[in-house]
Amino acid sequence: MRIIKQGIFAICTTLVVAQISTADTLSDIYESALRNDPVLRAARASFNAEREIKNIARGALLPQLALSGDYKSSEINDDSNSVIIINDAPLNSGATGLIDSNETSYGVSLKQAFFDMPSWYSFKSSKALSESAQAQFAADQQSLIIRVSEAYFNVLRAYDNLQTRSAEERAIKRQLEQTRERFEVGLLPITDVHEAQAVFDDAAVNSLEARGSLNIAFEGLQVLTGQNHQVLAGLTDRFIATNPEPLSNQEWVDFAIGNNFQLKVAELGKDAAYNQAKAAAAARLPKITGSATYFDSDNDGTRYTSPFESKQDGHSFVVSVTMPIWMGGSVDARSRQAKQRSIASNESFTATKRNVIQSSRSLHQLVLTNTARVKARKQSITSADSAMQATQAGYEVGTRNIVDVLVAQRSVYQARRNYANARYDYILSMMRLKEVAGQLSPDDIYQLNSSLDPQLAVAK
Repeated sequence: MRIIKQGIFAICTTLVVAQISTADTLSDIYESALRNDPVLRAARASFNAEREIKNIARGALLPQLALSGDYKSSEINDDSNSVIIINDAPLNSGATGLIDSNETSYGVSLKQAFFDMPSWYSFKSSKALSESAQAQFAADQQSLIIRVSEAYFNVLRAYDNLQTRSAEERAIKRQLEQTRERFEVGLLPITDVHEAQAVFDDAAVNSLEARGSLNIAFEGLQVLTGQNHQVLAGLTDRFIATNPEPLSNQEWVDFAIGNNFQLKVAELGKDAAYNQAKAAAAARLPKITGSATYFDSDNDGTRYTSPFESKQDGHSFVVSVTMPIWMGGSVDARSRQAKQRSIASNESFTATKRNVIQSSRSLHQLVLTNTARVKARKQSITSADSAMQATQAGYEVGTRNIVDVLVAQRSVYQARRNYANARYDYILSMMRLKEVAGQLSPDDIYQLNSSLDPQLAVAK
């Protein structure tokens, strides 16, 4: 029997060690999401595509060199018979037969815009759009950090909720059993049994819902990484919620105005729309273009059994000036359209700036609140434990009833859930504050990772 117990203990120990060794940390999930998250991969492809806009628009301002070449082989059967009148007498030319020719030609052309204001403003607009794409991709990278953090701590939140729900269910079950025993010996009325049974049924349902929420939370990780995660590292008790640094609300607002990536996207979009309006307005200006060409051709063959050969080469220089006079009203219509789009982009930038300022202030206040809430929730656990012990003692001597005991027990587990939720709320609010201030980086992931312990295994 002793040998069997030792074997069971060894198996359990092995399972626990294996579970700990395979626990994924926050940094593991983040690094996997960097490789596998389809949203980030799509954002990266969009960035690579959008940054080429500048190079495409710049092409209209740079020299354009083109090379052309032709080879033509032809056979013509000439059966025509023409009549020539000489001194009022008809004369048959008799020139009939096969014409066979091979022609080879090539040319080189160089074109350069000397004055083209629409293309210049379009280039400036495209340059702003390429910079905007870079800012958007930086925002998408920050968004991945937030999404990974939310998914990870949602699992830890759901796990803590399940643990307290299960412990609450077990405690109420023991209380129900004791109540039934006391009822059977006539110490308690049947109503106490019914009360305890109702509370236990509710606790059992809550445990079932908590288990389902944990499974759903684990699936949220799979959406990011494409992998099945079974065990995560839990958050240690040494994690401390602290106020943001700097503490001043206005300093975080200044950070946001200077560094928020969505605000940069809006500002660069405003610049791009402004230059597009300038390009549309400059469409009425003349365009001056210079071009140089060189050509060479060689044609040889036979005509009516007589060989022939022709060679030509040459070059040309052209300076052209074009200026639209009347294009059916389309030039003015495009100018008005571009101007209104510039106004819309400017207003969108103003709205984004106001939202960023408001978000930075509200998130800063939320972090301060969550910091205080973590400390208060931790103290409430001690208070709830003391209240439960006092209620249990009163129940034993008959001054409290079963409802009071059950309420006190549920208050203890509720306090533990509130404390766990407060810690996770603090972490996520702090990261969102850094995001809106443009201060969020992968270093924040690795700093949080140091507060995780694989020995605190969080499993399905």
